[in-house]
Amino acid sequence: MKLITVAAMLMTAMMALPRASQAASDSLYICAYYGGDGTLTEAKKFDETQLRSLLDLFAPEGAAKGKLFSWNKNLGPEDDAVTSVYGIPAGDVTKNMESTTLAVNVTPEMCLAEFWHKKPNCSDEPIMTGEEIKALNRAILDTPATNTNDLSAIVGTYNGVRLAELNANFTSPTGLYLNGEPVPESYYEAIRENILSAQVTEEMPYKYGFAVNRTVMKAYPYSDYLSDDPNDPEWDNLVSSAIAVNEPLVILFTTADGKFTLVNSQCCSGWTPTEDIAVCGSMEEWESLRNPEKFVVVTGEKVYLEPSADKELNEKMLTMGTVLPLSDDTEGQVSYRLPWNNYVVKMPARNDDGSFYQKDALIPANRDVNVGYLPYTSANVVTQALKSLGNRYGWGGMMNSQDCSSYAREVYRCFGFELPRNTTWQSATPAEVTKMSGMTTDERKAVLDSLPAGTILIFPGHEMLYLGEDGGLYYCISDVSSLVSQDMPGVIIKPRGVVLNDLSTLRANGTTWLDNLTYAVTLK
Repeated sequence: MKLITVAAMLMTAMMALPRASQAASDSLYICAYYGGDGTLTEAKKFDETQLRSLLDLFAPEGAAKGKLFSWNKNLGPEDDAVTSVYGIPAGDVTKNMESTTLAVNVTPEMCLAEFWHKKPNCSDEPIMTGEEIKALNRAILDTPATNTNDLSAIVGTYNGVRLAELNANFTSPTGLYLNGEPVPESYYEAIRENILSAQVTEEMPYKYGFAVNRTVMKAYPYSDYLSDDPNDPEWDNLVSSAIAVNEPLVILFTTADGKFTLVNSQCCSGWTPTEDIAVCGSMEEWESLRNPEKFVVVTGEKVYLEPSADKELNEKMLTMGTVLPLSDDTEGQVSYRLPWNNYVVKMPARNDDGSFYQKDALIPANRDVNVGYLPYTSANVVTQALKSLGNRYGWGGMMNSQDCSSYAREVYRCFGFELPRNTTWQSATPAEVTKMSGMTTDERKAVLDSLPAGTILIFPGHEMLYLGEDGGLYYCISDVSSLVSQDMPGVIIKPRGVVLNDLSTLRANGTTWLDNLTYAVTLK
């Protein structure tokens, strides 16, 4: 059950209650929290305005079965007008946040998008139209410093022999570990041989296709994790970028063992598992499928399909910003099911020979998806950003996760943007870019005071999404690998996740994030 449904049901119930006073401001309400045995564990007072906000924001699924309890008991001499209780058996979102670890200066309320929606820099007013976003995407492709690939301009043939030689001619990385041991030179030699032995010719046609699974590109064709720390099994230094389901790709040659294929996405180039991509019959077919007129966008941080005997569809994971065409056939069965209360989408699939086809799939209506792109507003950016709060960090998109720049890319994909891959390239985006290097602390604060929520903030090696100011501190949300502990200055800690913190957070050089900001990128 969606939150808005619960809230509406509760509001209906509240309207049916007898009113103790005609003046809403004279009435008080109690938000009560019940333990698993049904006993009252806590109660808080709210006036009617606060309660209505509470119902809208905090109601979890099945909140007390949607019941509002009439209650005349006083909790104290000041509570004579208490009239109602809103019961929440398992605790509300804020109470749950109180049980988690938060960064210094962060409160549970700040972890809710609605907290920031009330700030003056956060608005429901549209910032750009869909056509304006398309125009900016075109400008990004036309700006060399963004290092993006105009896939439609990659046509004709290439020299496969020369390309294989170039890809095999790499200097072996140093300081990396495989299963806790230094990576031997023989490992890299095997990679080179796998590339050089590929079946390539001096004139090979470019091919075009789509990703059939959420996957990643790597700098070299290999499947292990190569970490920079022998004690860190959850890091791979050579992952380049995440690839979403149905993401269009230009496809080049495959390694000798057939396991990896060199591809270009719009934001990056690299090696990806061959089993995760499918090749269209022609460029014309590929172009006709790239920009569907009717589509859904995944707006949840991750959405999973239902279990199915079809292994290609069974609980398939779709990440935020994934775009899938809607099917015209909404009457027939899909995987032995009628599509009632489901979106019928065309899912990219791969034949045994690697060729592309589409199959209908069902996305339940209760999943966090949207028909078409979301309206681009600062409030919607904040809402999308906070959906990933607490998710793990994954360099380059490894472990089905995100790093700081891919996190921002996925949030902004929900509105139709195709941003460059990393922080440096994103700072070259032909939008409203404010250079903050050399500014004083007060000047930086003045810039932040003028920025809308959702603005991309950058300093060397990291980027954040700006939320707003509270109590003289400036807050952001980002996917963070490491930072300096504010409780123990000088000690490096590794959140390795999407966290909310303020810009007084320290870097390893002892200065604050605020005083290291170099760019603010506002997409408008």
